[in-house]
Amino acid sequence: MVALLASLVVASTSKSTLSRPYRVVVVEGDGALNSLPSRAAHEPVVRVADGSGKPVAGARVEFDAPKAGPGVTFGGSTHLAITTNSAGIAKAAGVRNNGVAGGFILLVHVSYQGQPIGEMAVHQTNVTSKMAHLSNHMRQQEQFPDAAISTAAVGIALGDQFLINGAPTPTNASLAPGNRVQTQNTPVTIYIHDHCEFLIGPHSSVIVQPHQVSVTSGAVRAKHFGDCKLGYGGLWVTSPAPNGDAVVALSREHMEVGSVSGPLQIANEIKVVGMVQPGTVSAFNFNPAASASGASASAPTSKKVVFILGLGTGAALAGLGLSVAAIVQPEPAPTSP
Repeated sequence: MVALLASLVVASTSKSTLSRPYRVVVVEGDGALNSLPSRAAHEPVVRVADGSGKPVAGARVEFDAPKAGPGVTFGGSTHLAITTNSAGIAKAAGVRNNGVAGGFILLVHVSYQGQPIGEMAVHQTNVTSKMAHLSNHMRQQEQFPDAAISTAAVGIALGDQFLINGAPTPTNASLAPGNRVQTQNTPVTIYIHDHCEFLIGPHSSVIVQPHQVSVTSGAVRAKHFGDCKLGYGGLWVTSPAPNGDAVVALSREHMEVGSVSGPLQIANEIKVVGMVQPGTVSAFNFNPAASASGASASAPTSKKVVFILGLGTGAALAGLGLSVAAIVQPEPAPTSP
């Protein structure tokens, strides 16, 4: 009887311990870009704590990468099981990308004392050398809070200091149709109706219209397309998914388009001229005369749009909020995006 009571007390204590709430969070690695040529990858890091915030040591953390398509490996395997240390941290050290370009999800399952206490997804993208180069020297940009846009305005601009139609503007401003926004040394975030968010790189300029942003110089990141489009010279970039993430940079004769996540569609006024897959960057010819004013072309361009592969970007995109694991310079004369 004494032994039975003792076992019941132990069982009750164990059950009470596991019934406490646990906090499982990904502290590093989510949203990372992994450079394919180096085969490096951002190491996902998970923290486990109890309801009071105290680290939980000895929790089992399992990482599962896709068995096919874009992904990573852990010492050659797509599965890794480790335990948290005294700080409640589990780090998937030594992870490598598998050489396949595109986005993927790492599934993370956490258990403690044999019972599941949490699960989550870590999103990463394996990118080609050109996409890595496009993202080189980029800094993390402060995230601005969502702000209400008046019905009389196209959108709002938020940043340290920028110009609207040539006039210096501090911190924020409402945008009217046709406004030209020009950045200086720091990026500027533009919110447009229909849940569209664009990050304008330093020393860049755009013209804002309802549902669209025309790039006139520099580089722009579409962090959330919503129902909007981004482009120049009669070419428009859209995302089939509202949460598509893209970078567009202008060179002398080309519009270079890189996908951070989600496939992108590039079209002129007549037809679709190409697609850009996640983790890659490609260049497209445009007709500069069609957008000499900086506005989008209202009529089809007379010059045939040609899909071009294998071009180095040569774009200065500092400040667009991306980082790439183990960036390497693009290979000489690449032949694929």
